[in-house]
Amino acid sequence: MISFFIHIVRKLTIRQLIIWQAMLLLSGCADMNGIGTQSRPLDPARLSAGNAIQTADLVAWPNQQWWTACHDVQLDRLVAQAVAGSPRLQTARDRIALAQAIAQGQHAGLGPQLGIDASASRDRFTDLQFIPPPWAGNTYWNNSVAASLSWDLDLWGRQKANWQAALDEASAASIDAEEVRIELETAIVRSYFRLALAYARRDVARARLDDLQEKLVIERQGEQAGLATQLAISSAEDPLPLARAELSAADEAIAHLKNELAALAGTGPGAMDHLQRPQPVLNAPIGLPDHLPAHLLGRRPDISAQRLRVEAGMQRIHAARAAFYPDVNLNAMAGFQAIGFAQWLSQAALMTGAGPAISLPLFDSGRRRAGLSVATSTRDLAVDQYNETVVQALRDVADQLVAFRSATRQQEQAESAVQNARHTLALATEAWRAGLSDERLVLAARDKELAAQTALDEYNARRLDSWARLMLALGGGSQ
Repeated sequence: MISFFIHIVRKLTIRQLIIWQAMLLLSGCADMNGIGTQSRPLDPARLSAGNAIQTADLVAWPNQQWWTACHDVQLDRLVAQAVAGSPRLQTARDRIALAQAIAQGQHAGLGPQLGIDASASRDRFTDLQFIPPPWAGNTYWNNSVAASLSWDLDLWGRQKANWQAALDEASAASIDAEEVRIELETAIVRSYFRLALAYARRDVARARLDDLQEKLVIERQGEQAGLATQLAISSAEDPLPLARAELSAADEAIAHLKNELAALAGTGPGAMDHLQRPQPVLNAPIGLPDHLPAHLLGRRPDISAQRLRVEAGMQRIHAARAAFYPDVNLNAMAGFQAIGFAQWLSQAALMTGAGPAISLPLFDSGRRRAGLSVATSTRDLAVDQYNETVVQALRDVADQLVAFRSATRQQEQAESAVQNARHTLALATEAWRAGLSDERLVLAARDKELAAQTALDEYNARRLDSWARLMLALGGGSQ
């Protein structure tokens, strides 16, 4: 049938071709002047990185398992479990499949379409119209079978542009899934760090409650010896309810964080009942890779995905512009139609047809202009979102680097404070055991040590969290 179709097209006369060209010129009546893009993509290499980024030590890009720098096997298992079973990741994979199916549908419009239609019906033919005897006024089988071929020539690339846009959207969906994976991994790591902090807070709450109870015992013993008053005992009892509430709150925080980890991993809360106390230790060098602004384009999935959406927007503009020109389809048909079965597939029942079908956009009340305006505005919006993503990416890196440096300095000071408090506690304990001071001084020194340890735990948790967020800002080890 295709050869028959080409043979018919070749039979077109010069006059017919001139008519076609004139019809193409008439299509200029659909005007697209005055519609164009406005936004322009930022060049990250031209953005000022700032002092925090420029003065950072040079290190390699994070690898895909960046959290293994914490040397915690339990954390490694948790992340692997989350990636394997997370509903969020499955949703992202479903979006990829949907986008790919849409792209396949767009690609199908580029090729010829072949179909076969057949029908057989028992009809009574009227004798009051143009049907001659012996069929008029009688009932017969009315049978037909035909093969049809159509082909949109896509002279201006409209179908191809829509297909390319769909491919870009499918690629962007795949990169979005990568972003979801990285965000999930980071969420697991950060929740794990918060769980470690919750255990540390519980230790302090438990120790503080024990010290308060010990102080109450001392006051009661002093009362029995006539060395303390009821007021001293009451003052020792006052902090106990709040200390017990603080311990209970620490237990609650641990339970909530385990439930959070279970939800992130795509499991029920009971799956985290066996979870042991986290023991993350971070000794990895901290810095930034070289040529950071420019290289972020290829490392951060959100930037790459948004750049693909800009490209998809350009393809849609091309498709919208192509809609202003004539749409030419080539059609061919061959089949058989007859009343009754005797000569249904005979030469006499054969029917054929072939020729072009042309659609001319002369006047449509502004529909095509509106479509082009939508396409250009959508592309400008994608560019603006791309620019915003690039700027935000640099800010994320700078913010987390500043936060990590600050938390590191604060942690170092807190470590010195803990060492000093422990030295004071050792001196107070030694004096008490030598009978040179009261045990209350030991408990007071112990309280200062617990306060210093609390501050150290907080700064260490802040340092770990800013490190995890810095890894996310650098693209989470995506390739």
